[in-house]
Amino acid sequence: MAEKTLRKPVSNFFIKKSIQLNIIGKILLVMLISVLVMTVLLAWIYNAKSQAGSFYYMSNNIMEDLKLQSILGLVLPPLFAAQIVSLLIGIGIGLFSSRKVAVPLYKIEKWASALTAGQLKTRLAFREDRQMQDLTRQCNLMAETYRDIFARIDKSVRAIESSSSDDKKVAVEAIKIREILEKVQFGES
Repeated sequence: MAEKTLRKPVSNFFIKKSIQLNIIGKILLVMLISVLVMTVLLAWIYNAKSQAGSFYYMSNNIMEDLKLQSILGLVLPPLFAAQIVSLLIGIGIGLFSSRKVAVPLYKIEKWASALTAGQLKTRLAFREDRQMQDLTRQCNLMAETYRDIFARIDKSVRAIESSSSDDKKVAVEAIKIREILEKVQFGES
């Protein structure tokens, strides 16, 4: 039975570090811009309303009404807290979404490297079958097609080798083709 590999999600979080950091950076940049726009817009609205005198907090207590308090002192701290929380949520979304993009890219890269190395028996598989089903099917179909092509070439070379023991030039070329085919893993062997 095959050994089960232990997963290390925290230590292996950054599979494709440059791509993941790029995605996280873009998400944080968008969040930062939205926070800045919201802060500038709030300051502009407050400034316009406070100059008109219509942006003050009034209580039911007459003594308190004499000390008109600015509503900005009441609204601004929770607003900044909400902005900080939204930035933290943005970091979480960036980390999660960057991994969702980087892992499939990493698997496709490893699959393509294995094919390049001549391992045509390599199959592409994702844990998220539903989202990547079409891509997985097409990639594995391509590898299977090339496996079949190489198997037919191998069969033809074997036929040439067995039938052309008389012609030295054909035998030498068949040996060269055999050496190339031995570098490719496509059959049951």
